[in-house]
Amino acid sequence: MKNNRLIIVSYRLPFAFETTSGSTTLKASSGGLVTAMKSLDFTGASEKPVWVGCADFSRRTWEKHKHLVNEDFEYVPVFLDRKIQQDFYNGFSNSVIWPLFHYFTTYVDYQEKDFVAYQKANEAVSEAVSQLMKPQDIVWVHDYHFMGLPRLIREKKPDATIGFFLHIPFPSYELIRILPQKCKEYLLTGLLGADLVGFHTNDYNIHFLQSVQINLGVQHKIWKINYQNRLIQSDSFPVGINYSLYHDAYDNADVVEERAALKNAYKDNKIIFSVDRLDYTKGVMQRLDALEAFLRRYPEWTERLTFILVVVPSRDEILKYGERKVMIEQAVGRINGKYGTLIWRPIVYRYGSVPFPQLLALYTACDVALITPIRDGMNLVAKEFVAARKDHQGVLILSEMTGAANEMSTALHINPMDENEVADKMKIALEMEPEEQARRIAIMQRRLKEYDVKKWAGSFVDCLLNLQSSQQTEPAPLLKSQPNFSLQERYAQARSRLLLLDYDGTLVNYKTKPELAAPPIEVINVLGRLASRRENYVVIISGRDQQTLDEWLGFLPIDMVAEHGSYIKQQGLWRRDILDDGSWKQIVSPVLIDFVTRCPGSFIEEKSHSLAWHYRSAESETGFVRSRELITTLENLLPYQLRVIDGNCVVEIKSTETDKGKVAKQLSLARPYDFVLAIGDDRTDEDMFTALTLENQYTVKVGPGSTHAAHRVENVQEVLALLKDFSAVNMPL
Repeated sequence: MKNNRLIIVSYRLPFAFETTSGSTTLKASSGGLVTAMKSLDFTGASEKPVWVGCADFSRRTWEKHKHLVNEDFEYVPVFLDRKIQQDFYNGFSNSVIWPLFHYFTTYVDYQEKDFVAYQKANEAVSEAVSQLMKPQDIVWVHDYHFMGLPRLIREKKPDATIGFFLHIPFPSYELIRILPQKCKEYLLTGLLGADLVGFHTNDYNIHFLQSVQINLGVQHKIWKINYQNRLIQSDSFPVGINYSLYHDAYDNADVVEERAALKNAYKDNKIIFSVDRLDYTKGVMQRLDALEAFLRRYPEWTERLTFILVVVPSRDEILKYGERKVMIEQAVGRINGKYGTLIWRPIVYRYGSVPFPQLLALYTACDVALITPIRDGMNLVAKEFVAARKDHQGVLILSEMTGAANEMSTALHINPMDENEVADKMKIALEMEPEEQARRIAIMQRRLKEYDVKKWAGSFVDCLLNLQSSQQTEPAPLLKSQPNFSLQERYAQARSRLLLLDYDGTLVNYKTKPELAAPPIEVINVLGRLASRRENYVVIISGRDQQTLDEWLGFLPIDMVAEHGSYIKQQGLWRRDILDDGSWKQIVSPVLIDFVTRCPGSFIEEKSHSLAWHYRSAESETGFVRSRELITTLENLLPYQLRVIDGNCVVEIKSTETDKGKVAKQLSLARPYDFVLAIGDDRTDEDMFTALTLENQYTVKVGPGSTHAAHRVENVQEVLALLKDFSAVNMPL
């Protein structure tokens, strides 16, 4: 990062001002994000990194006490109007996005004013960031509060390098659909303003890509999205912890003292420990239910264990959180009253923050860590517990609904909603032999040590820097706007030429029904003139069936590729180029028929080795929505050997063996051509464009939209004009 200044954007700044008895002091944050950012190597950077966040203090406090802040970063507080701050944070961020992304749909409380405040807050932060930015700066935006921010910055600074990381789960596209259309578009297009979008797990990444495809119609390939002439990458970067901080603290004097006090207090009892913020997503009520089930199923453990439950205050001003606190405390009282004795209570409950030495003492004194969120983006508590166990003892019981479960492979995984399963795993954990505990802990510690918070931050920034020079893709220029480039001259100079021409949308305009798109005499004449030249090899490469192509163009001295490569006609003879008995159509046809009945104006076209559902004649919004639904249905229904193509107002299903790119590549290699040209308009033609990249190979996209083609023409008329120019060229000498 020697030549790049980093601008970090998060909701909170990494410090807070505390005023007691008229004296103001600074409290620095020790969270994982702060540790990660401080771990990055800024050696040689001309300027210190910048941290932008929303101020939870007044301008006056900032001006008076900002000298207390450390100089690791340049800090830029954004001061929001109090009402906007309230509606943005407690409203849309934590009463809509937070519950929805954690699958608590019934807790979503959407208010129009809150969404407006969210937009205004994101705009205010984008203004602050844009004013700070200089060439070569990179911006790293964090979390759900600022999902609209990357696009807003991009609009102000088109050449910016922007990364975004989501610290909570990204849900299934079905949940995203719950949001009003303008919210969906704002959040998703907001993220697409970034160059790199990061998530904790591959599952979250896949959900994001599906949401972009289903809700916006934007395609992706190998975790890359081509959007508005930019290449956006999404990937998983599971956040780590400061491993050495927790591991080495085992021997700290204050931790040793606290641990000894705990063990002495509970003597021979086994200790089960839980700590979490007050939040309905954390499953605190469910783990209390599991403890009750355990005491009921295994009464022999009465007076032999103590469950220490620490709940850290969070968002008290939101009604659902206050309700949760009351529910927890009522459950603790009921269980202690039901199962406790005069000298023993099963649950020791504390509502409040825990100092670091005491937290480490609890991590290292307990026999079992019980961590059971119903849904959690990662869950660093699980990682902290494992890292702290320098003694290689203790058992981790972990919800399979956490991101951490993907890495903590030797934890005892549970479904937090199954209280009996959790109870049984508690028994296994309490009775596990020390050698087995050590084996499991050692495996997890190796992972945490190798991929700590420094590795997480470094890998994300490295990926972003690698993208810096490649993610911006210039729009394919119009041929007529390139004064220093003449395709006609390249054509004229060549002695052997291969012309690969798509049909629909390239040689003829689309029609409401496929059978109406027969070639006009103008097309037939120009193809005939081109094919009559001995140095030209003309191939129509289309998704059309072989019978139609033969009927319309079979009398011309050209070769043809039908159904995207299923059939190839050379020297007057057709041959089938794939092995496909078509039996899959019996599965797919009923699905397509159902969609025809639910989308008036749509229809099915059957070919020898493919089926196509057309919606060009349907009402545009209905057709698009149904096409997204159909794609999702088919991708989950079809066997691996079939491919779903999201075309221009058509969804086509065919064998994975059929690919215009493969055929184009084969044809281009069959002879040493001086000039290879591929022209097409559809997403299926992108396969050709990506396959033909040599210096003498030219690719042309017809019409608007993102493309891998090197050049572009605006419409069919320009294609025909270009081909007419070719046909008028004299024979090379």
